[in-house]
Amino acid sequence: MNIDQLFEQSLQLLGLGMGSVFVILTLLIGIISVISKLVPEEKFVDPSGKAPAPASLAENTQHIAAIQAAVHQFKKQ
Repeated sequence: MNIDQLFEQSLQLLGLGMGSVFVILTLLIGIISVISKLVPEEKFVDPSGKAPAPASLAENTQHIAAIQAAVHQFKKQ
């Protein structure tokens, strides 16, 4: 085999490999998009029917202060 035949064979293998990967990925994207349209999204329904109460501003500031103190303590070490 001379270099021209080897080069031609390598290009054929390159085309076959890249082509098969392209086809498989395209099919995968198509299958996923079809399935996502067929299967509806699940929505979480709270059985109690009540929305969670928002945390008060005082609790949030206490949490922020505690986190800041912990970070400051960690950086000191």
